[in-house]
Amino acid sequence: MNSVVFILAGFFILVFAGLPIAFSFGLTSLLFLLAQASSSLTILPARTFASIDSFPLMAIPFFILSGDIMKEGGLSWRLINFVQLFVGRFKGGLGYVTIVASAFFGAISGSSAATVAAIGGIMIPEMVKRGYKPNYAVALSAASGFLGILIPPSIPLIVYGINAEVSVGALFLATIVPGLLMCLAFALVHRLVVHKYYSPPVAKTMEAGPAENHWQTGKEALPALIMPLIILGGIYSGIFTPTEAGAVAVAYGLLVATVLYRSVSWKTLVNISAGSAITSTVILFIIGLAGVFGWIMTVQQLPALVSESITNITSNPFIIILLLNVIYLILGTFLETITIIAITTPIFLPLIKEIGMDLVHFGIWMQVNLCVGLITPPMALNILMACRIGNTTIKEVIAPLIPFLIAAIIVLIVTAYFPTLSLSLPNWLLK
Repeated sequence: MNSVVFILAGFFILVFAGLPIAFSFGLTSLLFLLAQASSSLTILPARTFASIDSFPLMAIPFFILSGDIMKEGGLSWRLINFVQLFVGRFKGGLGYVTIVASAFFGAISGSSAATVAAIGGIMIPEMVKRGYKPNYAVALSAASGFLGILIPPSIPLIVYGINAEVSVGALFLATIVPGLLMCLAFALVHRLVVHKYYSPPVAKTMEAGPAENHWQTGKEALPALIMPLIILGGIYSGIFTPTEAGAVAVAYGLLVATVLYRSVSWKTLVNISAGSAITSTVILFIIGLAGVFGWIMTVQQLPALVSESITNITSNPFIIILLLNVIYLILGTFLETITIIAITTPIFLPLIKEIGMDLVHFGIWMQVNLCVGLITPPMALNILMACRIGNTTIKEVIAPLIPFLIAAIIVLIVTAYFPTLSLSLPNWLLK
């Protein structure tokens, strides 16, 4: 017990001191091994390598690269123009465009950060120009951005699937309904509050923006719209695995960006690849060192201790889910999504199995919960990125963000307590 307290306290002290997450994992693990006379320091590199020595993990750099290629290749504004044809004509249309375009882009990138950068980078300035208050444009883009990891594919779900030894394909299917439900919830919130933050500078018809050639707009967006069908269709039909789907996504992205759109030169591609490599390395570095940290937690029997402590309080699954939701909401305010998944999955998995919860369902509502953390300060990665784009402060964004936060928590509760929402598609299609 004392060892567990020492490890956890050391980790959080390092995090709050400003040390990067990966180094906090590594240094805490190193200090623990040094304190154990019987432990060999070779455990550190061996366990780090073992944690990333996984074929499914290769999907992460592939999806990051494919998302970056499509983002830099002009996919974002083509998707936005296409979505605008259908929802841009309504009052507050650009808000609906932001939500729907974020969902579409999420079906390609699997990353909330990439979604905020790609869609928010275009829509925030456009909304402000057309009469939206800057703080609302930022709040809407930040909230919509986490649809990037709710609509499959999803990088955090790949990490969870590997840690929990659960089918990544089943997880991708299971997140579709909660993702669409979140999309609808945000659209409803936007409909209810937009009048407070939107004052059109000219006639209402200007809201939708120009769309002179609908056929041309649809034709240009078609390759981008086909990409999710290729990725997800290939996975669910059994043609290729999620990792192979990532490789196919890169090849398809290259074809579209360099040959069809001709918007990415080979020189630009080198820069895109370098950026994607850095992002992938950071994520895999965190996963590797988190694996050592998680192994130490397991050896010190923290999962059994947590499971026993919670079941001593209550054995009611309803209350246990509520407690875990509160824990994840708190963690999400100051830790990054992948970090939380890497830390908590091995700790809570025995408890989840003990109460008989489906591991796919657990992964989905945990994902929805952690998405809320992306728009909950102080960590709030999506807000930080959107504020930088919109040149606003977090303080200014809080008020317009609260309705979206409430909607997200309602969807979280529904997802947590109604497993059929998550499990119906995988149970139906993967029998």
